[in-house]
Amino acid sequence: MKSRLVFVTILLATSAFRPETRPEQRNAILISWDGAGGEHVRANISAGKLPNLGRLTRQGALVDIEVTGHGTDTKPGHAQMLTGYDPNLTGVYSNTKFGAIPRGYTVFERLQQVFGKGIVTIMLTGKGPNLGSQSSDGGSAEPFYLTRPSLTVWDGDLIRPARIVGEHALRYIERYAGKERFFLFVHFPDVDVGGHYFGEDSGGYDRALAECDAWLGKILTALETRGIADRTLVYVTADHGFDKGSKRHGSATHIFLGTNDAKVSLPGEQRDIAPTVLSAMGVDLTKIAPRLPGKVLAR
Repeated sequence: MKSRLVFVTILLATSAFRPETRPEQRNAILISWDGAGGEHVRANISAGKLPNLGRLTRQGALVDIEVTGHGTDTKPGHAQMLTGYDPNLTGVYSNTKFGAIPRGYTVFERLQQVFGKGIVTIMLTGKGPNLGSQSSDGGSAEPFYLTRPSLTVWDGDLIRPARIVGEHALRYIERYAGKERFFLFVHFPDVDVGGHYFGEDSGGYDRALAECDAWLGKILTALETRGIADRTLVYVTADHGFDKGSKRHGSATHIFLGTNDAKVSLPGEQRDIAPTVLSAMGVDLTKIAPRLPGKVLAR
């Protein structure tokens, strides 16, 4: 019994991110709950319906994020989230007006520019074309066409729900935990699907949020089990929300950022997510060109 108590004590002691971990020793996981509106997420946390996101944010923070500079679509939302740039630089204005993000602009590539082979970069998605890397015969290219070749792992261009995306995420954590430093981006499409099918103010939308939260819990457990929770930052956000009571997101600008990073304390804009993650990972933002227009959301 005594040995079991010691084990539980050690597990609890290492289950939370340790802010004293040097930035260049940290892993990071950025998770997108596609279509998850900020007000709805906050209400469900308060109601105890998202226990794992609640647990994560109690360790760190939950701040309001506003989508600015582009329409509330999946393509431009993720382009801005993963670069920190507005459409005038990414070329991604909407789901119908877009091009390939210029080479070198994404968080993945910025980390590789600074840390080289010392970091593994993984992009895992569940919504084929909207976060795609394909090029058509006519010469048009999806947003991540020029990004894909630089990644350690590209796992995208497929449509699949959280139960499949989540299993892949767990495999990548198991593969790289304790062996190599990593940045993992995970995209869950379920909330957006639930919003379009059932509407924002529906049980189907809530069930999709709960499904994503359950997979967040499994990811957090995997980090704890593998002994890397204390040096792994986890961020959860969205590309856009949903118009209140509707099945559309024409003007759904209110989203959120939940994290185990207790230094995060400021509300901000979607363009602030990339510099916040890069700074926390040890990147000197003053050396990035073009200059990132956003700010770091940490004290």
